[in-house]
Amino acid sequence: MEEDIVKRLEALSEKEILGYAIASEEDAKAFYLKLAEGKGELIENFFKDLAKAEEAHRLLLLNLYKKLFGDESYPVPQGIPFLESTVNAVTLGGMVEAMRTALMNERVAERVYKLLAKRLPEHEALFEFLATQERAHYKAIEAHKEYLEGLMRGKPDYADIPAHVIFNQVEIYYKPRVL
Repeated sequence: MEEDIVKRLEALSEKEILGYAIASEEDAKAFYLKLAEGKGELIENFFKDLAKAEEAHRLLLLNLYKKLFGDESYPVPQGIPFLESTVNAVTLGGMVEAMRTALMNERVAERVYKLLAKRLPEHEALFEFLATQERAHYKAIEAHKEYLEGLMRGKPDYADIPAHVIFNQVEIYYKPRVL
């Protein structure tokens, strides 16, 4: 799926690729905010921080779009999916699947920014920065996914437990107590 998305984007104009990138950042923000809901303070903050970063990326891209094309009416290419929209993470197994989807999205985003760096070399510094950010997101999400997969390896029945139960139990047990 990742290869298909990138190949389809390569055939588009810079304006369309940039439009896809802006819309994808919006979708990623909404996705991470959804994953943050009710999962415990630490994991909630982790996903909210990712959402803030995606919003910052969106604004940088939107400002560049305005500078290049004179308006904010960016086109969103039809038929090229945003990966996050398809995920429903209620159980721990669902959370792992959501993180796999997020990893694929972060890889696609990095590749889109590398493509834009080549297509718009006068803005290469911005796109390389964004690609680096997406790679950092990938590493952080990957670490959390591996932790959850480890839990399920030890106890496969954990896959059907609501994800918030695991996160909340960890935080309640280890969180400093205020007397």
